[in-house]
Amino acid sequence: MFSQTVRSKDKSFSRKGLLHIKRFILKWKTSLIVVGTMVLLGVLALLFFPSLPPSEPADLNEDTVIISVAGEEKLRVPLSQPQTVTIEQKDGNKNVIVITEDGAYMDSSTCHNQICVHSGKVTRDNWDYRPDGAFIICLPNQVSVELVVKSIVE
Repeated sequence: MFSQTVRSKDKSFSRKGLLHIKRFILKWKTSLIVVGTMVLLGVLALLFFPSLPPSEPADLNEDTVIISVAGEEKLRVPLSQPQTVTIEQKDGNKNVIVITEDGAYMDSSTCHNQICVHSGKVTRDNWDYRPDGAFIICLPNQVSVELVVKSIVE
């Protein structure tokens, strides 16, 4: 009788173990289906919505830097007019952008992470293989710098 009790406990234990394994497999299948669906949607989005080209200003006669704050264009500077532009906002945020004959870079920023400063210079020669393309973006301060190359727009 003692061995029968042990056997019945073993059977119930093995059934519980099988239930846990089945639940794990079901959860895994669901996760795999969700991840697979997300990957498929991402690939479809890339196919149907290719990356947008740089802005196409109507009055573009030469390579130009466009500076925007909070999505609103503030300034256009042709590369033929090198200068330093300081963007000061009402909340105290400040970005200093240097425009050269070759391109532009973020010289300094009051943002906490300094990613925009460390992203380097965007030039006529490197905009197409930079991770951010033709943009320098300061997300915390909502400032973007875009290099629009005339040969691309034409």
